[in-house]
Amino acid sequence: MKALVRFVVLLGAFFTFTLVVFKLTGFLTVDDIKVWLEQGLTLSTWIVGLIIVGLMMIDLFIAVPTLSLTILSGFFLGVELGVFYSSAGMLLAGTMGYVISRFQGDKLLRFVSKDDAQTKEMVDIFNRFGPFSLMLCRAAPMLPEVTSCLAGVTRMPYWKYILFYAIGTIPYSIIAAYSGSVSSIENPQPAILTFIGIFGGLSLIWAGFLFFNKHKLKKIK
Repeated sequence: MKALVRFVVLLGAFFTFTLVVFKLTGFLTVDDIKVWLEQGLTLSTWIVGLIIVGLMMIDLFIAVPTLSLTILSGFFLGVELGVFYSSAGMLLAGTMGYVISRFQGDKLLRFVSKDDAQTKEMVDIFNRFGPFSLMLCRAAPMLPEVTSCLAGVTRMPYWKYILFYAIGTIPYSIIAAYSGSVSSIENPQPAILTFIGIFGGLSLIWAGFLFFNKHKLKKIK
């Protein structure tokens, strides 16, 4: 358990650092993204789609407002294309994190813990609770990146990883893109309610999971 906590804290600190840096510098704000998408739309819808996919992929390294971007994808492209491009971008970003961690994760694991027993315990814990974590990874910022890296470093089979990650990602994309498609500058209420509903709903599920599994978690030292 100690190795898992250290690993999560280390990754969380990295992603939090990038978030703070880009917030303080004012780089890549929602307004910036809107301007890019508006300019892309003057050329072609597929240009807008590529911008969305690209921004989703760099979210692995720098903080991108993923939910806002998904809502904007529905606003600019409609539900179908919004879901397609935002889902593709999120799945590619997750896959990139998985692949990098799978092939380079051993170095990070050794940095976190040189105890093979702790490392094995970390793998066992993620095998037990990882699928649920992947399905609810959209409950908080940085959680998709952290769980994807954990799946890679613990060598979860890719088909298993992408299945549960997609279960947590595609419905999220559908809801957010739809809310964007029915929103407007004059009526932003659907998008606002989506922000509240998605994070609130997923947080409640997480709280329920922790409550009903508290005895199992207490046994893990």
